[in-house]
Amino acid sequence: MALRDAGDADARGIDRVHVDSWRAAYPGLLPDRVLADLSVDRRAEGWERVLGDRRQQVVVATAGARVVGFGHVGPARDGDLPPTTGQLATLYLDPGWWGTGVGRALHDASLDRLAGSAHDRAVLWMLSTNGRARHFTLRQGWRRDGRIRVQQFGGTVVIDHRLARVIGPR
Repeated sequence: MALRDAGDADARGIDRVHVDSWRAAYPGLLPDRVLADLSVDRRAEGWERVLGDRRQQVVVATAGARVVGFGHVGPARDGDLPPTTGQLATLYLDPGWWGTGVGRALHDASLDRLAGSAHDRAVLWMLSTNGRARHFTLRQGWRRDGRIRVQQFGGTVVIDHRLARVIGPR
């Protein structure tokens, strides 16, 4: 397994990991029809935009030529935060790689990218009912900061919690 900055050619691999991880992580948390309707092809355009945006950074974990995970960071999107706060926008791993330490390595590499771009704090949004993600983030030093947001997926209302932590050079 290797970690590196993502390039344009990684978009489809990132899409595949994103779809596969949602389908494995969110049954019972999001509607079945939402998970069934996920499409690598429909997500490709969005990831191509992210990969072309210099304000955002994506780190991929690869096994050979295959993308097995990714972390996506950039400036915090919430208006109540100072400009020195970055955001861990996404962190997903191919389900076959869960529990191997690759998620932790991606997490740390992603936060290193934020620290290297003058961020001293980071936030992330997490689905409140995602116990696996909650356990992982708490072990990495994240704590709820009291902010919540409400979203809808396929007519189902879900609540996300915002978590925060201090970051810095390792």
